[in-house]
Amino acid sequence: MAALADALAEESKSAALAERSRALMREYVARGELPSGSALRDHTAFVQSLQGVAEQADEASKDAGDQARWQVQTLAAADTRATRLEARLDAARRELTALEIKREGAASAAMARKLQTPSGKTR
Repeated sequence: MAALADALAEESKSAALAERSRALMREYVARGELPSGSALRDHTAFVQSLQGVAEQADEASKDAGDQARWQVQTLAAADTRATRLEARLDAARRELTALEIKREGAASAAMARKLQTPSGKTR
């Protein structure tokens, strides 16, 4: 269960990071004040690094989403197995109870027959 919570938190965090990186990139590009070639080169490098961060965060968000879906499937499969095992256990308990009742009934009937036979008389 903790792994599912971690995956969901990572997915949310990565999606927020990707969105913030894109917002910074848009904000930075909108400035447009580039006085020299060196500033233009630095500007381009910075925008590309922001884009790279956004892409990595998107990928991390997708990976975390896949992990969360896998965790949900795993938990559902475990729940299904547990339900099946509980049903089998209940059925086995019912069979055991029925068998015990049957055995007790047979023992009681045998005792009743013995008690009904007068002692000392032969058949």
